[in-house]
Amino acid sequence: MTFPAVAENAILAQTQNTPPASNCRKLSVGGADGWEPITYIRDDGQQTGLAIDILQDYANRHDLKLDLNLDIPWTRAIQMLSKGELDVIAGAYFTHERDQVHFYSAPFANDDIMVFQRNDNRFPVVELSDLIGYDGARPQGGSYGDYIDRFAEQRLNMIFSPTGNRIFDVLMNGRVDYVMLGRFDGLTNIYRDNLIDEIFVVEPPIDSNKVHFMFSRKSPCMGHVRNLNILIEQLAKDGTLDQWTENHLLDVSEGAS
Repeated sequence: MTFPAVAENAILAQTQNTPPASNCRKLSVGGADGWEPITYIRDDGQQTGLAIDILQDYANRHDLKLDLNLDIPWTRAIQMLSKGELDVIAGAYFTHERDQVHFYSAPFANDDIMVFQRNDNRFPVVELSDLIGYDGARPQGGSYGDYIDRFAEQRLNMIFSPTGNRIFDVLMNGRVDYVMLGRFDGLTNIYRDNLIDEIFVVEPPIDSNKVHFMFSRKSPCMGHVRNLNILIEQLAKDGTLDQWTENHLLDVSEGAS
């Protein structure tokens, strides 16, 4: 399912007349560790990803400092965002529930939602209804958008894994029949854990979501969203976002080899 045009228009309308906040000199940033190429922490401890590249570029242009906190667990980071203890989450899908609490930027990436199976326990999946009757797993605290979240809650039997980077453990030990993850997030886990011959990636994607920055409505930095949206549009038009994405996919590939 594509990102709702009405919601995207609302985001742009919300930010058109919002001046940058002069009392915002630092952006405190949370996000998901291990969501390649969006946000991840390298083995050397460096916090990076496409979303961080965009924020760093924006910060350099507007004399802001970044305070990166990708090591904060996702659920805790969302709670901190609600309280204004973090200014922005560097990468999140749009949901109407979140939109009531937080403040979205324009989208800067697309993320395919994939079903991963064991090679010795494959079954056909074309749409979400094909997963009914099977046991699945997904990362704890995350959302895959309104459509998948609602369908999964009502009709699918899924557990939430508290350790996203080890989520394939429950697949390999037979506890579940499939894992639902973003494409590159899942592939990175497969390469890192040497599971290339063990896990099957079901094509086509079960869904695809646009990825946004999600700001706290209590943040003094919310006034920067309008200019951030303009920068995202510029970086998309000149091919920079595509190049940065490729750089991170190469970084992950080389790090996993």
